[in-house]
Amino acid sequence: MEEIKNKTEQSQNQQGGGRKRRRRHRGGHGGNNQNAQNNQNVQNGQKPQKGQAPQNQNQGKQGGQNNAVKGNAQPQKGQQNSQAAQKQPQQQAQQGGKKNKNKQPQQSQNQQVQQKQNQQSQQKQKQVKQEENRKDTYLYTLDGNLYVNLTNKCSNGCDFCVRNERTSYYGNYLWLRNGDPTVEKVIAAANGFGDLTRFKEVVFCGFGEPTYKVAEMTALCDFFHEKGLKTRLNTNGQGNLINKRDITPELKGKIDFVNVSLNASCVEKYQPICRSQFGEAGFSGLVEFAKLCKRNGIDCRFSIVDCIGETEVEACKRLAQSVNIPLYVRSYITDS
Repeated sequence: MEEIKNKTEQSQNQQGGGRKRRRRHRGGHGGNNQNAQNNQNVQNGQKPQKGQAPQNQNQGKQGGQNNAVKGNAQPQKGQQNSQAAQKQPQQQAQQGGKKNKNKQPQQSQNQQVQQKQNQQSQQKQKQVKQEENRKDTYLYTLDGNLYVNLTNKCSNGCDFCVRNERTSYYGNYLWLRNGDPTVEKVIAAANGFGDLTRFKEVVFCGFGEPTYKVAEMTALCDFFHEKGLKTRLNTNGQGNLINKRDITPELKGKIDFVNVSLNASCVEKYQPICRSQFGEAGFSGLVEFAKLCKRNGIDCRFSIVDCIGETEVEACKRLAQSVNIPLYVRSYITDS
């Protein structure tokens, strides 16, 4: 009995020591020491304490089997995930293909619009280069006559002028980019036409008022007279106002015929459509210029366009008769 008592006391002391160690190493390896103690108690014929189970080989086997089953279940989920992952790129690719198919027509339309815009810009650039590279037109032909373009300056701003919103006149680019030509330049251009006698006459008329260039015009008259050609001046009749002197004596023997654009029967109707920079003096000045031409022995006439109406045409005829100067009614140029 004493031996059993001693063993029991030893066992209790060992259990007490194990408990103290578990408290000291809480969260450490105390559980492993307790399992070892329980195994020793079983071997000594003692029961394990409550809450503590002996190691069981069957339980280990069952746990291993359960772990194996769980292990087999996880790869199945992994396979499903991998299959879903494989399907997602395919679905995205199919959806992307549909979107691209829908976008292709829009992209092609945008490309076509861009190409048209590029072509238009290229054409404009070519036109600009051609205009920049082209030479100024000093002489041009029309109706069997040779026309001289001396300047683009004009004292009027007529509503019906052919140069309004036009870059050319019957295919002739008359806007001067390099300034008014000299006499030598005009003669050089005239020599380029070959035999000048094939023209009926030389007309000083371009995109401006020729009387701004009286000196050049009279010098060229001598050149063309030597070639056997007659000369004509188409003018707004404001040459004396422009040059601030009477230029009609300078024209005598140089200009064979003067055509003065009348355009209206009175100043009240003339100024609103011709807008002379000299105001009301523009109309009275042109009538006086025609009188002075006739006085200096230069053939002269008034001219009007037929679009002003029959009533105004009749009024212009009466004005021309009052100063004894012929009136020429011409058709309005609608296209050039």
